[in-house]
Amino acid sequence: MARYILKRLLWMIPVVLGVAVLIFTIMYFVPGNPAAIMLGASATPEEIAIMEEALGLNQPYFKQVFDFLVNMLHGDFGMSYLYRTPVITDLMNRFPYTLLLSLISMVIALVVGILLGTIAAVKQDSWSDRICMLISLVGVSMPSFWLALMLVVVFSAELGWLPAFGIGGPEYYILPAFANSLGGIASQARQSRSSVLEVIRADYATTARAKGVSERAILLKHVLPNALIPIVTSAGSNFGRMLGGTLIIETVFSMPGIGTYMVQAINNRDYPAVRGSVVFCAIMFSIVMLIVDLCYAYIDPRIKARYEGKKRRKSYVEKPVKAA
Repeated sequence: MARYILKRLLWMIPVVLGVAVLIFTIMYFVPGNPAAIMLGASATPEEIAIMEEALGLNQPYFKQVFDFLVNMLHGDFGMSYLYRTPVITDLMNRFPYTLLLSLISMVIALVVGILLGTIAAVKQDSWSDRICMLISLVGVSMPSFWLALMLVVVFSAELGWLPAFGIGGPEYYILPAFANSLGGIASQARQSRSSVLEVIRADYATTARAKGVSERAILLKHVLPNALIPIVTSAGSNFGRMLGGTLIIETVFSMPGIGTYMVQAINNRDYPAVRGSVVFCAIMFSIVMLIVDLCYAYIDPRIKARYEGKKRRKSYVEKPVKAA
């Protein structure tokens, strides 16, 4: 298993490098001059040229992208044009808020989504099934930014129950987490329903019923454990989507996370901040997907056994046979 983890970690390197080159190329060809934006409308062409040279913007494309990759491999994403601080420092200071919001949203999506999907599968073709799938359809169709604005209007402006912006106690995360998790709830519910329906009709479930095992015991001991692999896969991709969804949610609720930082950087042509934020999120998503793959071995022991059996067969074949 350690060899598999090492292999996955090595595969993360070309993925992150590819993302870095892609985002650098996009920002390089985006219209707008960061030097002119930083100096303001009254800046002269000479002043803009001096600022471009100081920032390295007058260098050729390949020289800039090479320098960016070398510095990135050393943990240096450059200095923010807007804040005049190291980008990696800004990201580390803001990441806890983004991570906490994503984790809360993920927990809500998992608990509510699996519950709705399981109810829909057990009560297939009933009113419970239709209501659960209707909730799922609404969650898939509703834009998160519109839901966030409606939550602010209803629960903050009209009712005054919850704060509309900033950070503080747990009450500050209720509205952002719900707005960020609705799409995940819908996706998780649909995947859970499909997985449970596939497993609940399996031979071992039918055999358990024939032995007189209760439906609740069958569901908890046989169906859900065997239906978890597709659910965990969906949960990993949903977490990545929620991590990216904070870009909008944090802006609506004025939370000092990576999403707000990235939006401000895009609006101000802060190239190092944009590049650093995207690469940082790509690294986090790669780590999450690695954790998801490792969870497979603990959810389904057959995967771990198959991997270890393959390694044993390989070592047996490669072992030389001694002459009699």
